Amino acid sequence: MSLNFKTVLLLLVNSLFVAALSGQDLTRARKVMDTLASPSMYGRGYVSNGTGIAADYIAGEMKKSGLKPLTTDYKQNFTTNIKTYPGPVNLSINGKELKAGTDFALITGTPSVKGTFKIQAIDSTWFIKNTRIQKLNKKDLSNTLIMYNPSEMKGKIKRLADSLFRYNYLKCAGFIHIIDKPTISWSVMAPADPFEFPVLTVLKSSLPRNPRKAHVLIELKVIPDYKLTNVIGYLPGTTVTADINGFTSNNAVADSFVVVTAHYDHLGMLGKDAMFPGANDNASGTAMMLDMAEYYSRPENRQPFGMIFIAFAGEELGLKGSNYCAESSPFDLKKVKFLINLDMVGTGSEGITVVNGEQLPAFYERMVKINSENEYVVKVAKRGESCNSDHCPFYKKGVPAIFIYSNGKEHLEYHNIYDQAARVPFTEYEDIFRLIRDFINTL
Repeated sequence: MSLNFKTVLLLLVNSLFVAALSGQDLTRARKVMDTLASPSMYGRGYVSNGTGIAADYIAGEMKKSGLKPLTTDYKQNFTTNIKTYPGPVNLSINGKELKAGTDFALITGTPSVKGTFKIQAIDSTWFIKNTRIQKLNKKDLSNTLIMYNPSEMKGKIKRLADSLFRYNYLKCAGFIHIIDKPTISWSVMAPADPFEFPVLTVLKSSLPRNPRKAHVLIELKVIPDYKLTNVIGYLPGTTVTADINGFTSNNAVADSFVVVTAHYDHLGMLGKDAMFPGANDNASGTAMMLDMAEYYSRPENRQPFGMIFIAFAGEELGLKGSNYCAESSPFDLKKVKFLINLDMVGTGSEGITVVNGEQLPAFYERMVKINSENEYVVKVAKRGESCNSDHCPFYKKGVPAIFIYSNGKEHLEYHNIYDQAARVPFTEYEDIFRLIRDFINTL
């Protein structure tokens, strides 16, 4: 009995030692993801200062890990205009109350609106020879919402439907788009100017039969010069000869450095009740970035080159934070050896994808070789250039940069209220961490 206990204890200690050497801390990563995706962060958006609360938390985690502040209090502040919905976002159809985030959403930029409207349903047949649409054009539709399913519109008919929506030449009160999917999604991307009419998206499964009348109450709040914050910390390389302030002075830093990034913002709140947690997108990537920062802060893991870790704001608004950082960089972009951006790494059963793998073949093949030798993930796929995450503004500036995301059907929730921390499996988190760690160590 005693021997078995000692054996078990030895195996446990050994496993903990191996985990410590490998670097990743799954418990800590989950805690970070859980915290960022919790109700206390309000979806890391623009209601109740969700993004500001998250920035303070991340700065605190960087400080705990021993990272140096590259800017005052680790923060790089900038401003942008925000369109948000902190007040009522209510919709009922035929007297049936629909829930924001569960049954319906809206296209950001939808103006404030209050009223009861008729519903006119149309389908693709209305655009054949355009005769039925022309008949509608003779009617007063100022109190009518046009409802149709965009996914049913194909080819020429789709172009006609898009034109109707874009220009609203029928002068209707607004539009309802039927969504033929299991969940409703939302985006905070918005046009420069608010729409002149509401555009609602409603799940087909949530619609009552024969929808005829809708009551709508929506409150848009436009906030000019809303403060957003990139959070930046760094670790000097072991060969650095410049002082700490060398990163921010006009003098060149003695060494080159590697940058690891992830955006921490998400969609926030739609109305008073619908919170979009953004656990996989991108609390998971932020957790891995902070996990790597903690790993490389240990003396035994420090590299000859310096390392900079950045949590970007405003990615969901259109790469606002990374664009600002690339344009107003507090470090010399010419000194960057490599930049790795992490965005949605909570799965992995089908491997990972490397965006810019085709543009940087030598680096991509090096990662493939490391993976093959260690059998970390089932596949390291590659994609070409794509400006779909925060690597892009730096790549455009000449920085060798890739964007890594995990693949797998075990968690497909995206931009909806179900992207929750408890649902993110972290299937291959540890091996993705090891793969990236080994790759960084070769740079």
